[in-house]
Amino acid sequence: MKKSPSDKPTGKNKRFLWTLLFLLIAALSVYAVGSQSKGFSPKHFMEYLHNNNPWWLAAAVLAMLAYIGFDAIMVGTLLRGFGYPKSHMKCVSYAAADLYFSAITPSATGGQPMEAFFMTKDGVPGIISTVVMLTYLLLYTLSIVIIGLVCLILFPCSFTAFGTLGRVFIAVGAAIQVGLAVFYALLLWKKKLLLRLCDFGLRLLAKLRIIHNLEYQEDKLRETMEQYSQATELLKGRRKLLIKTLLLNLAHRCSQILVTIFCFLAGGGSLHCAPKLFAMQSNVVIGAYCIPIPGSMGVTDFLMIDGFTSLMSEQQSANLELIARGLSFYICILLCGIIVLIKYAAMKLRKDHL
Repeated sequence: MKKSPSDKPTGKNKRFLWTLLFLLIAALSVYAVGSQSKGFSPKHFMEYLHNNNPWWLAAAVLAMLAYIGFDAIMVGTLLRGFGYPKSHMKCVSYAAADLYFSAITPSATGGQPMEAFFMTKDGVPGIISTVVMLTYLLLYTLSIVIIGLVCLILFPCSFTAFGTLGRVFIAVGAAIQVGLAVFYALLLWKKKLLLRLCDFGLRLLAKLRIIHNLEYQEDKLRETMEQYSQATELLKGRRKLLIKTLLLNLAHRCSQILVTIFCFLAGGGSLHCAPKLFAMQSNVVIGAYCIPIPGSMGVTDFLMIDGFTSLMSEQQSANLELIARGLSFYICILLCGIIVLIKYAAMKLRKDHL
């Protein structure tokens, strides 16, 4: 018996369910950090917060806001480069949609579609939003690979400071990031090679009887690749735009990592240890991609505690993890969610007045 359209979950219902899952995993992650850390107590954590240096905490808040701001500037730069300039506030709403929906969906799959949706509603053609998202994904992925590689060269001990499981997570996350960077690059500049690789993959999956109707899947693949081909033609001869966007991506990624560094300094951490902690946090960001959990919750928390204990006590690690993660992720996502709601309300009002 076929289900009627009303029986199918709507996009809003799915987003609501993902939000509930996000809150559940967040609560479990915070509980796990507190319960598994020796000597941790809410009382000690509140004392830790009370004794934090307000100026370094203010710097951490500014770094969190810069994380959103650089994302917005990056998207605005790409849109302006393709002839569709948008106000900074609109670009902030695009960035907020990306960060919020990436946080509440597995493997960050919901961020870019929602960002493209907002762009379309603001008059950006689909082909432009497609090439913007593709360029963004490539350079976003490439930026953390570059930061991780530089940190590994300068501070090789920042990797060995993690336990065996932590190092496995980081290695798997690094392999995934490099693989994604190669995939996005092929998608942008070597479409024929990518098409052959995808064809081979489809035929292999068909032989293994994992997929059916091979001819339909091949037609669908070619149709998708043709759409991307039209979009990526717009990138030809735009080297300066790509370099500028990559630099903004690097600033965007560094801003997120610096939240942890400033929180560390706010809690009385040594400035001498800050560069090594930066390198360790870059490893945390890479390792977070090893498992497709919304917001990488649980994995990120584990890696932060695992690495930080090489520089401080387990209780201090838990305190730092909770305040840094709370600011760089939970408060950041809450702020982005509020911006998205305001954007939705503005779109609704605009539609009602038409």
